[in-house]
Amino acid sequence: MATFPTRQLTVLFADIAGSTRLYDTFGGSKARELIAECLSHLKRLIQANDGTFIKTLGDAVMGTFPTPDNAAETARQMHEEIAFDSKMIQANIHLRIGFHHGDAICESQDVFGDAANVGARMVELAKSDQIITNKETLVQMKSDLKRMARIVDRTRVRGMDDIMEIHELVWGKPEQMTMSSSFTEEMIASLTSKKDFLQIRYLQQRILVDHERPIFTMGRGAANHLIIDDPMVSRMHARIELQRNRFLLIDQSTNGTFLKMNADEPIFLRRDAIQLEGEGLIRLGKKIGEDEQLAVRYKIL
Repeated sequence: MATFPTRQLTVLFADIAGSTRLYDTFGGSKARELIAECLSHLKRLIQANDGTFIKTLGDAVMGTFPTPDNAAETARQMHEEIAFDSKMIQANIHLRIGFHHGDAICESQDVFGDAANVGARMVELAKSDQIITNKETLVQMKSDLKRMARIVDRTRVRGMDDIMEIHELVWGKPEQMTMSSSFTEEMIASLTSKKDFLQIRYLQQRILVDHERPIFTMGRGAANHLIIDDPMVSRMHARIELQRNRFLLIDQSTNGTFLKMNADEPIFLRRDAIQLEGEGLIRLGKKIGEDEQLAVRYKIL
């Protein structure tokens, strides 16, 4: 019987968060097309970062890397590429990613062992837009991405005896941005000095969107940060995201979103995204000027 040697590898899993929603929204054929395109992006990024693409698992991909630094950089690039792809934005596609560095057995173009088993547990713990790993993997990282980790839990992971310290790698901050070697120091300083605080005001509520809370959701559903109980408002209507020092307003609703920035004419968004500037008004499902006291007001600080 053949035996296969054990190697130290990092195993990464990247999964499309809430993929069943795509089938409900777009139907089977279009959903499969979107998922296939997304997984193609992920496969390419694995291979571009010294990784080995192993297989697809439903709406997820599995890949291996020689170091956790390769995996962390790939995970960051995956999130950023999907977040800035217009088709992925319109379909409201998000990822959850987990990885673990440990013993792995490579057999018949597949991977087994602790690296694979714990890596699978990490992606199970990840929420939408998160990168999850653990202390054991983190201590072996050397890149600057290690500094972006924050502990989120201590828990017993299925299949492991000991309590494991779980960490999230926060992506999208200035020091995490992919910079071309042709960038000058002045260009980098300009990027990192941009304003990165946005204040939301709605009735008596005041909410800050920043690097600690980079995603802010609005809608009729109870899971939103800002709940607006109106029949014209969708359950998950729109969101504001801080990405690369830019605040994006992303509509994902049936009735659309009206936006007035500064003194400009109002803009109508429907399943589209736009960069916010200055200050202004946001109306979910209704025109600017209708019950303006009920508008969501924003200001970039």
